[in-house]
Amino acid sequence: MRINAAVRRRQRLSLTSLIDVIFLLLLFFMLSSTFTRFAEVELAGGQGGTGTSGQPDILIRLDGEAWTVNGETVEPEGAIAQLQGLEAAGAESAVLLVRGEATSQQLVTAVEQIRRDTTLTLNVAR
Repeated sequence: MRINAAVRRRQRLSLTSLIDVIFLLLLFFMLSSTFTRFAEVELAGGQGGTGTSGQPDILIRLDGEAWTVNGETVEPEGAIAQLQGLEAAGAESAVLLVRGEATSQQLVTAVEQIRRDTTLTLNVAR
């Protein structure tokens, strides 16, 4: 006995929903990723509990936009020139004190300027 089963044809798969899903995934990944590159600035702090290994040659105080180099208030451009002069006179190390209204961006800018324009060993303190 032969059973005649109805021949079923496969329906064509609709790609519309697949395209929608791919578009949503693309949109999600584009909006959740970041396109900016972040840089690092290496900071050296004092060594706690090791005793004094020597006094720094230069004391720099950063308070907002104001820089004080060895007790003398100067503009940032003038501070770099003064640091270069002290370095030429034999200074080898400096401590950067962050005080008052100084922001993290001002700290990073100061560290970058000092490292770019001098060869001083720089430590940061709060």
